[in-house]
Amino acid sequence: MGNQPDKIRVSAGEDLLAFIPHMVGYWPNRSIVCIGMSGKRLRATMRLDLPAEDYSEVHRFAEIAASQLSSDPDADGCLIAIFGNEDWIAPKQIPHAQTYSALRMALAEVGLPVRDAWFVGPDHWRSLECTDAGCCSWPGKDNSAIRESFVNTEFIYRGSLVRESPAEQIQELIAVEDEAFAASVLAAGEEYREPLAQRGLGEEQMAVTLGAWEHSLTRWPTTPDASMTAFLLASLADTTIRDIVMVALATTPNHAFTGAMALRLVEEDEGELHVPHAWHGGNQAASCSVHVESYADTTYLYACRDFGNILIGEISDGDGRIKGPDWQRLEKAQLLLQFLCRTTRGADKAPVLCILGWIQWCKGRGTWAGTYFQQCQAFQPGYRLASMLDQLLAIGHIASCAKDERTAWHGSSNESSEEKAA
Repeated sequence: MGNQPDKIRVSAGEDLLAFIPHMVGYWPNRSIVCIGMSGKRLRATMRLDLPAEDYSEVHRFAEIAASQLSSDPDADGCLIAIFGNEDWIAPKQIPHAQTYSALRMALAEVGLPVRDAWFVGPDHWRSLECTDAGCCSWPGKDNSAIRESFVNTEFIYRGSLVRESPAEQIQELIAVEDEAFAASVLAAGEEYREPLAQRGLGEEQMAVTLGAWEHSLTRWPTTPDASMTAFLLASLADTTIRDIVMVALATTPNHAFTGAMALRLVEEDEGELHVPHAWHGGNQAASCSVHVESYADTTYLYACRDFGNILIGEISDGDGRIKGPDWQRLEKAQLLLQFLCRTTRGADKAPVLCILGWIQWCKGRGTWAGTYFQQCQAFQPGYRLASMLDQLLAIGHIASCAKDERTAWHGSSNESSEEKAA
């Protein structure tokens, strides 16, 4: 689901249909797009894969879609656009009629009656609500009317471009760019993989690891050298360390460290500490500033609760505290993680892809999240966290932080416009 930009007046069907690709970030294919409305104002945009014509659980699909869109408490109606792979030629054969009917019913039941709907084929579009050939002829208006509309022109003027699908964009974002650097990272990783996998949860070693991530995040867009890159990748091989890093990226390293200590995830150190080369002049990382915030009961309680909530996209909302992801940190972390992806071809790419998918899931961008999770499992089949989160997407579960105005992501100039909606 995506958030809307500054006001742009939408006055005709072609304007609304031009609005959709800019919100989704690409021209949808075999998709249903629903847009919530509050009065005459457009609200959240949601895109879902169009189910097959013979899909036996079409009512379940419709219930999931309605549940997702109704998470916006201010919405009181909706618009629907079905993007198919064939034009609507036969007047009496409404495209995806069973799905459309079930969706209308499910949306009405949650208080979001459909106010208008369109079908968009490869070359033509027309209203799903009007069957009068004298008013809306078949196969409909040429899609050039959408591309030439005022809304499309206004979006382009504002710098928004409609690009290829998320799968194609993600492939570009994570592809290895510098073969020589990737080879250096691979060689440097030999020093860190086994020690961090076996002893990475030691208290001082964990502080070093979180310090390394914080150092790299703080220095971005200066990219880590081969040794630091290899260290960061190796640290994610242990799933508990990965979880602690995720919480640190969404909050602070100290808060994540405190939560990990409170949950007794951190162990006693064994053996020497492992530190990235040339970081703070070498072994100074052993005394990095990552530390427990406080041993007070309330601090431990909050850190413990926040740790679990952040990982599952929930929010802490007690005693006047509202704790959700720090989006400024996560957006910078997203760029760092994409850089890490571009430095390796191996299985160590999987946890990085999983975290990237998790960030998108927390943003409420299901299409992007699902694509990252699928990419993760392509590099490491059966990767558990990616599989679990992908299953949550499949049943329509949206991270709570994405549904709460206080903690939801509202877009940022750090990302291109085509990356700002699901």
